[in-house]
Amino acid sequence: MRPPFSLSGAEAIAETIAARDYNNLYRTSCFFRDVERYRAFCAQYAIMRVVDDRIDALPSRSTLSSDARRAEQKIVMAWRHAVTAAHRGQTADFSPLMSHLVHPQAGDLLEALTGACERFPVPLSLWDNFFDAMEWDLERSRFRTYQEFLGYAEGATVAPTTIYLYLLSASEQADGRYRPPDDFDLIRCGRALGIFSYLGHILRDLPDDLSTGGDGLLYFAADDLSRHHLTEEMLFADLAAGRGSEALRGLVADLAGRGRADLAEGRGYLTALDGRLTPDCTFILELIITIYEAVLTKIEACGYDPMARRHHLTDEEKDRIAFEVARRTAFLPTPGPRRAGGQSRPPPFPPPGSGQ
Repeated sequence: MRPPFSLSGAEAIAETIAARDYNNLYRTSCFFRDVERYRAFCAQYAIMRVVDDRIDALPSRSTLSSDARRAEQKIVMAWRHAVTAAHRGQTADFSPLMSHLVHPQAGDLLEALTGACERFPVPLSLWDNFFDAMEWDLERSRFRTYQEFLGYAEGATVAPTTIYLYLLSASEQADGRYRPPDDFDLIRCGRALGIFSYLGHILRDLPDDLSTGGDGLLYFAADDLSRHHLTEEMLFADLAAGRGSEALRGLVADLAGRGRADLAEGRGYLTALDGRLTPDCTFILELIITIYEAVLTKIEACGYDPMARRHHLTDEEKDRIAFEVARRTAFLPTPGPRRAGGQSRPPPFPPPGSGQ
């Protein structure tokens, strides 16, 4: 597809990685009308994706040798130090990350990140939380308690969600930097919306995650499984049967309810932004939230049974969501195909070659 803006150099490299697989977050970000927000998104998302994809591509983490685990930990630590330096605008030696064993374009990605952080000085603690979660991924694949899961989620979902919320809510100041309103609780809002979206993501992908086998990461905490009289063996039996047991459906309903509560909390914080976002950012924010809310709605409509695999949003459903959000927010994306009666309808995401 043709991207919404023409980037070059290090920024274009970051954009290529961010756009890989033409994923939903990148496609949604193609609605940015401000090139600075788009650049900052590509720069920050690209590095998070490179680090996370490397860990996800590892074979069973439970069987990693001590030497292999230490080597991967050193790589995560090197990324952490490099990102910290880039965030602070400091000169650093990025050469340890630039070999083909790590990432040959690490220097370009960090150059793009340095520029992004100069314009959008997001709290460095968010990046620290992200790297904490990546290190956790190298050590464990199970959660003892839901509270432990929430601690992991601070880096795995809250950090990227809050950074993205910063990009959406910030406005350019006299010094050329973008900052969110002082009376907007960015951190708490990002936490609530991050947990809401993560729970929807986890429930949506439960069958696929279980299909990786018993050594894969299981997001359900042991105390939640116990509370609903579930075992891991029962989850795999439900997967094989293609339908969820009553116990599993009870746990899914519980987690969906927590997600709904997090969404309500997040929307409460968002009231501070009413009338203060640009039209494109209003549309993007509402579109992302509405898509994840629709995921929960479909899971609920399926009797809280994700094993039946009837809960994924279709392209047509996403199209309807985008059209409704565009109507509700009075935002005019790139025009889509004509509908009956001549009404113009926006596609869920900019089609390839549409530009912006």
